[in-house]
Amino acid sequence: MKASGKNKHFYRGKRVFLTGHTGFKGAWMTAVLHELGAEAMGYALPPEPDSLYQKINGDSMLHSVIADVRDYKRLKKEICDFKPEIVIHFAALLPVQRCFDEPRLAYETHVMGTVNLFEAIRECASVKSVLIVTTDKVYENRGDGALYVETDPLGGADPYSSGKTCMEFISETYKKSYLQTNGAMAGVSTARASNVIGGGDHIQTRLIPSILHSFVAGNAIELRNPRQTRPWQSVLDALNGYLSIARLMCENPENYSSRWNIGPDKEGVQSVLTVVNKMREYYHSTVGFVERNEFKVIESETLGLDITKSLRQLDWAPEVSFDKLLFDIVDYYKRRQAKEEEYSICISQIRQFYF
Repeated sequence: MKASGKNKHFYRGKRVFLTGHTGFKGAWMTAVLHELGAEAMGYALPPEPDSLYQKINGDSMLHSVIADVRDYKRLKKEICDFKPEIVIHFAALLPVQRCFDEPRLAYETHVMGTVNLFEAIRECASVKSVLIVTTDKVYENRGDGALYVETDPLGGADPYSSGKTCMEFISETYKKSYLQTNGAMAGVSTARASNVIGGGDHIQTRLIPSILHSFVAGNAIELRNPRQTRPWQSVLDALNGYLSIARLMCENPENYSSRWNIGPDKEGVQSVLTVVNKMREYYHSTVGFVERNEFKVIESETLGLDITKSLRQLDWAPEVSFDKLLFDIVDYYKRRQAKEEEYSICISQIRQFYF
């Protein structure tokens, strides 16, 4: 049975505490957990105007707490009162440029937010599984086109990347010092995610929304660096990977507490220009592009994840091809243009994936 099938059965009735539920991935996870029958609580800052979470009425799918991960007392109270079995940590400061402009806020959110979460978990005996979601940018990028494995050195040349790298070390420290010692045995893992994309992203500074906006406006697409290669992954594949890790840690915390790359197969490691051309084909658009880079953060030309360990040791594998991923994003956008409710589009794609 595929991981999607196992997760479909496992999560019914499970108590899941999800930070960052009002963000893009958080909104999709909110809908997925609801469809799988989980009993979930979300903890995050208020959703941004015009966000996916608002459009799918995320508040109707879980118990939503609007608060900051930097608020330790509130975070501890909500976790201890809810008594979750599983904790999934998405909360982060985005976009990358904002982290560069406001480094103190970025570190407070990523570093102390993660410390606060683990301190709260230490007081909650019900927690069996903790998944901290970081990023592929935690690796020390050599710029040589290599696909990074979990044992490669970590780095971080900007506040976003280095803050996420700190989350990796914090997780390992709490696992070894508190959560897997003196008879305690809660699973603790980090998941290093690739470029997770899907329908419903409303932030126009990100690549996919900016491409779609240019198609509609008939304007040339502005690209920071069309030759950059990145691992592009379906949001549903990524979330399914996270849910698989959290499930396996519940069943066997000692064996599955680790660092995991959750990304696409090699077909999904493509240049920005390839993404543009595929989406242009599916949308039937003829707009061109211009190269314009006012981004202050230094970005590597190449970045990719080796998911061999996850394929071998987790009962998970990407299920959405690169072409299908981009087709689904364009289809999502076209259905929105046709005035279909965003909730309906989101749920239909989830049900197609899981059912």
